Amino acid sequence: MHRLLRLTGLTAFLWLVGCDAVLSQSRTVCVTGYNQNERGIHEFWLDDENKSGCWGNPSGRTRGYPWGGGGKFSCGCNVAPGKQVSLFWEFVQTPEDFDAKVPPEQRTVQVTIPQPESPSSRYLRVYFMEDGSTPLQWVDDMGAPELIPRQVRETSKGDAHEQHGTATR
Repeated sequence: MHRLLRLTGLTAFLWLVGCDAVLSQSRTVCVTGYNQNERGIHEFWLDDENKSGCWGNPSGRTRGYPWGGGGKFSCGCNVAPGKQVSLFWEFVQTPEDFDAKVPPEQRTVQVTIPQPESPSSRYLRVYFMEDGSTPLQWVDDMGAPELIPRQVRETSKGDAHEQHGTATR
């Protein structure tokens, strides 16, 4: 009976360890940034404290377009779905602020890496919304639609492929 209890306990332990390993399994992806602000982002780092290689510098949006950036990738980025990490970004300074030695505006929030869209998802989009939120979206290919801007989102039912990170301040 004692041996059976130890075996049952060992089986439960291995099952829990196996579940945790599946949930926190790291993936190597390409990351890109989408910026809804008019001001460009000098740089952003996703999970920089663990040197995950996730960075970018999306330009500001221009008239008539919902996003700036999105054209460049940083590949070799390691992320673990379900893991909470920091997202740091720094806005581009105006020449006047730079000359006046005004420190650049920087922000850091905590985000949770969402679950991939599918087993073949290899791109992670990082969005910098005008309202300060920072949703994340997995896509299988870069031809997938971008997140819908907030005004349109509020009047629609939503998008089944949309994945959001959670942001805190």
